[in-house]
Amino acid sequence: MFEQLHGASSILTMHDKCLREQLITDQVLEQSFAWLCHQRRHWPPDADVWCIRSQWQSVKHRLVRDLGNGTYRFDPMSRITKANGDIIHVWSARDALVLKALAIVLGNVLPLSSCCTHIKGHGGANAAIRAVADALPTNTFVMRTDVKSFYESIDQYLLIDALAAYVDDRFVLNLLWQVMRRSVTWGGLYKDCERGISRGCPLSPLLSGFVLYELDKTFQKGDTFYVRFMDDILILAPTRWKLRRAIKQVNTELTRLNLAQHPDKTFIGRISKGFDFLGYHFSPVGLTVAQATVERFIEKANRLYEQEPHSRALGLYVRRWLGWALPPLLCAKTSCESRPEPLTVQRGFLALSLAGTTQRNETGS
Repeated sequence: MFEQLHGASSILTMHDKCLREQLITDQVLEQSFAWLCHQRRHWPPDADVWCIRSQWQSVKHRLVRDLGNGTYRFDPMSRITKANGDIIHVWSARDALVLKALAIVLGNVLPLSSCCTHIKGHGGANAAIRAVADALPTNTFVMRTDVKSFYESIDQYLLIDALAAYVDDRFVLNLLWQVMRRSVTWGGLYKDCERGISRGCPLSPLLSGFVLYELDKTFQKGDTFYVRFMDDILILAPTRWKLRRAIKQVNTELTRLNLAQHPDKTFIGRISKGFDFLGYHFSPVGLTVAQATVERFIEKANRLYEQEPHSRALGLYVRRWLGWALPPLLCAKTSCESRPEPLTVQRGFLALSLAGTTQRNETGS
């Protein structure tokens, strides 16, 4: 199949050009360019994004030409070591722009379940948290799991075959295969990635949502509560029998995709015992931020304070953390006033006071 993909650009029909024509429209390219400028606005002066910005019209002309005649090829990704020691793989600015254009076009082609909440327009993590909180009273048992090394473990051959059922443009399939079968370069060395997909690129959320689409579809038709955020899966059931049936369905689909559950992040039991999901803890007491999440927050806040006591980084981090943590807690509190106030709401307002104190200290200094 893949030999055919590489030779597909030489034999084109009008039907094949449909997706490609969408890819090179001025609207899609300009939207992708605006996204690139925003995402990399703080990159260093020698980054390639500034060349793209200063010569955008000529770059766009070459993109239209290369994508239109089927000759576009992705460059190897760069391996970069961050200041904290983390290693990341980064696409060039030109390739990132094309990946965004692919994500825009394929978002209207690939089937995606409403149960998969990380997709844009599906509500995000807050929608998943609210849905779980609303479903708890009518269920007794829970299964919470995620896929071990999800992005790195995706079978590229199974994914490209599944994509071929919905993407009828052979050149676009060729581009998707290049994205999956990417190369990484550092210090003059090159490595081909023969499994998984890259993290942090605009196409990754779409592909990760599509990989488990068949699993989403199975539960969308079923009678048990199911929600997914990336590879975090949660199932609620009123009886043991229904939960066991759901667990079997999950195991069967993950086995078919050559994926495995993370043993340390899998919980099966009664809802009354409490469980963690997406950084929050669900229990009969109410919704709170998970203990592990609070500990990571405190650890990073302490580290930022030790590094630069009078910088704005600490206050900014606290405010952003509160912006993520508080909305689901406040919604849960207002939707069920009879329940005790979650402890984490109190922690949240305490952290808010900390943010205000930090800001005042910065002003005073």
